Amino acid sequence: MALEETMPKNMKSPVYPWLLFTLTMFWTVSIKAEFGENIVLYPTELDAIVKFDGTNRRNGSDSRETEWEAGLRIGQMGYVLDPEIAWFLIDIEPVYTWSEFDSTDTRQDNDGELLNYLFQTNLLRGTPGPVGFDLSAQKSSNLNTGSLGSRYDTVIDTKNATVHWKNAAFPTSLTYEEKSLDEEFRSSLNSAVTERDERLESWILKGRSSKLSVHLEHGSLDDRVITRDQDYELDRANISHNLNWGRNSQLHSLINYYDRTGFNANERLTIDETARIQHLDNLYSRTSYHYQSITQTIENEEHGGDFELHHRLHKNLNTTAHVSINTRDSDNVEEDRWRFGLETQYNKNQLFGADVRGGLGASYQETDRISKLGLVDIIDESHVVPLTGAVILDQRFIVTSTIIVTDSSGAIVYDEGTDYTIISLSGDLTQLQVIPGGRINTGDTILVSYSALQLPSQEFSTTFTHYNFSIDYDWVRFSHSDSKSDDKLISGATESFLQNTRNTLTDIEFHSKLANIDTLVGAERRFTLSGGFESTTYTLRQLFSWTSSGNGKSRGIHWNLNATQSFTEQESLDTDLYRIDLTANWQPRKNLSIRPMLSAWKRRDEGSAITGGQRDDEFITAGFWARWRYRKVDLDLNYHHDRRTVDRSIANGTTETIDDRLMFTLKRRIM
Repeated sequence: MALEETMPKNMKSPVYPWLLFTLTMFWTVSIKAEFGENIVLYPTELDAIVKFDGTNRRNGSDSRETEWEAGLRIGQMGYVLDPEIAWFLIDIEPVYTWSEFDSTDTRQDNDGELLNYLFQTNLLRGTPGPVGFDLSAQKSSNLNTGSLGSRYDTVIDTKNATVHWKNAAFPTSLTYEEKSLDEEFRSSLNSAVTERDERLESWILKGRSSKLSVHLEHGSLDDRVITRDQDYELDRANISHNLNWGRNSQLHSLINYYDRTGFNANERLTIDETARIQHLDNLYSRTSYHYQSITQTIENEEHGGDFELHHRLHKNLNTTAHVSINTRDSDNVEEDRWRFGLETQYNKNQLFGADVRGGLGASYQETDRISKLGLVDIIDESHVVPLTGAVILDQRFIVTSTIIVTDSSGAIVYDEGTDYTIISLSGDLTQLQVIPGGRINTGDTILVSYSALQLPSQEFSTTFTHYNFSIDYDWVRFSHSDSKSDDKLISGATESFLQNTRNTLTDIEFHSKLANIDTLVGAERRFTLSGGFESTTYTLRQLFSWTSSGNGKSRGIHWNLNATQSFTEQESLDTDLYRIDLTANWQPRKNLSIRPMLSAWKRRDEGSAITGGQRDDEFITAGFWARWRYRKVDLDLNYHHDRRTVDRSIANGTTETIDDRLMFTLKRRIM
């Protein structure tokens, strides 16, 4: 279990003022000083920091929340004898916080004491000796108490020691890391105390040469809260090897092993072998083998093999013939697949002044599936959020209560109803609809995990075809692509469980540059077919960019206007979307930057997939960001006004939420 390392923490009150006084007296001279002939200190960094964050919210009832922080950051670097022999860093941040929450129902005051400190040193890293060392100790503590009896007390302690073997042929490092978390939380005097007390230990061995890379890790979590009992041990190994020979030929091998016992136990093994052989100047082949086994709630084992033959003609025409075989065996399903096909791609630059791209491909596949029914677990299915915010999940018959949505790293778990909603579509498909003003934005990559009903036993064939074409000539660009798959039942359950697909995209774009003005106008049509579900989206976009002329002191103003209209037609849900974004980057002085912005977002949903048959959603935000640097003073200022209005038809009424938020950070470099 990962432990957060960035939470601000604090020492107990009796020690805190004494420590602050001692440090302030100790670092009173910010010059490079030498103690004796051995220890040299760089100029001390001493900053005073004040932060403010205030929000006023109106959504039927008024509330106001403010938070202040005031503290210091003290940083000291130095070395002993020579920086390459022993270099060190000490960084300390003592901070006081106080906050206030006031609404029509309640009022609460909170104050806290925070302290972060870090000690880091490198020993013998730059010397010609065979070994070097990295040592670090970091502690963060936070004590926050409220007027209604709330208490939040957290201490995070991290220790790290690494020894480096400076071997030219195979440099290696061995790291020991220990992280501990001690936390107590109580929301009021009469509420129960929530505890968290755990320690994570890790041993990590890393080594790398020109051909071989090794990463071995052993970790264990000791959860010392008896009622939680989330203890586990983890072993992980990653070994990769590259062997180059002949003319542009190589063999790549990869082994990944993961074994976790105790809480959330599972075991995984992956083996990949890929060989690339250059036969002639314009002909090479790629052969690969893939093995994967996963044991968690069920056992799953998969074998796969691929062969590709690539041919290049005059550097413009690339042709690929491919054959693949895959077999999967688990507690829920046995499945065999084989596939062969032919792909070709043409690329030509400056053909009568234009860049031309074109491609064509087709393949045939047969699938034999013996189902034992039950559920299939989908882990981290990746999607890029489109402009409309509508993400259609890959599987059918999804158990919607099992859906978990995270960011691309898996660290942030998004909330249903706040960040997205779940909509059931025809064809037994499921759609995630991003909510404006939440934490998911257009273009973000999200990972979706869920459970789905296993499809029944079937044998069927699939024909895949695709083509694409694009031309880019001076001020105009046109592209069109189409891909589809057709399933045909050979034996087994009815064709209703098959899923034909088609994706068609047509895009045209006009752009021009005139002096300091850039403009772009484009239109797009996107058609999607998946099973029995069809969706067609028409999108119009206009972009305008203009930079005003500056002078000797000002760099001018760079304006950006982006306007988009999108219209989506579906069987049970039609969506009209309008969006406009206006931003400006202005730097009137070298040390002053100002960025005002205005965004409006309006969506209208209509169809049987929406409760009440209709839903209007409007989100408007306006504000500015400013940064000012003057000698030793840094000021960051951020203000924005947000208004969201949701109309859930006449029967369900309209809700409106208005937020005004002001944040600033003032830093004064004392030394």
